[in-house]
Amino acid sequence: MMGAAMATRLLEAGRELRAWNRSSEKTKAWAAGGGVACESPEVAAHGASEAHLMVADDAAVEAIIFGPHGLVAGLKSQSIIVDHSTVSVAGTKDRASRLTRSGFRYLHAPVFAGPPQVAKGEGLMLIGGDEKTYADAQVTLHQILAKHFVIGEKPEDAAAFKLMGNSMLVSINEGLAEFFAIATASGISSKRAFALFESFDSTGTIARRGPRMVAGDYKPPTFTLSMAHKDVLLMLQAAGNRSVPALKIIEEKMQRLISQGYGDLDMSALAADVIPPQGGGAH
Repeated sequence: MMGAAMATRLLEAGRELRAWNRSSEKTKAWAAGGGVACESPEVAAHGASEAHLMVADDAAVEAIIFGPHGLVAGLKSQSIIVDHSTVSVAGTKDRASRLTRSGFRYLHAPVFAGPPQVAKGEGLMLIGGDEKTYADAQVTLHQILAKHFVIGEKPEDAAAFKLMGNSMLVSINEGLAEFFAIATASGISSKRAFALFESFDSTGTIARRGPRMVAGDYKPPTFTLSMAHKDVLLMLQAAGNRSVPALKIIEEKMQRLISQGYGDLDMSALAADVIPPQGGGAH
């Protein structure tokens, strides 16, 4: 779905496209809009200056690039390969190294968007890779999505940033699920519960506590870890037998950090395991 939306964006920009998808019926249906449906990645790559991938996982990327009738068999040396897929950091690093050693240029450019947003050119594209390669591919990349966030020279860093961003999305969705679990256990309808967000902006905590975590600056507190732990215990009590696995894990982590002496620090000290308090040690 994502790949078709990206390819359609390029067709609408007047680009000449040759495409392959593991479902040939879908490729043929897409090609009715003006592209060329090909029988393999190798055939699609013939004569191309750039090859763009948007597929499910590392295994699919490996097969499309390096497998029998893969991209590298059809592309000329110094052609640009751009992977837009959400894949592993280690896999991205390894593929980037293998491709550059083989004379190709490589970017990792995953996106934060869904097919409807991509169809309108909306969303955010992350860019990891050589600066000149990005400059040479920039026209195409902007024709796909207007907004870019350049990570740096390492393609694998873009893969990490995509996973970091998705971790926030997953956490927020689970947070909402557990928000509704407390509501329903308390006899409050989900519709009535959700109305809270008309007046309460919970995402503001990123702007307030994110910088404190970056600096390991957990003191003085505006809301102590101990008080937050007390509230989490109340949440678990209110949820009863409802499914709140994330809150249970958070409560255990809070309990451990408090036992290590972090209880009087700000709640942002939940990051103390990975970003120790400024000055080191428990406060």
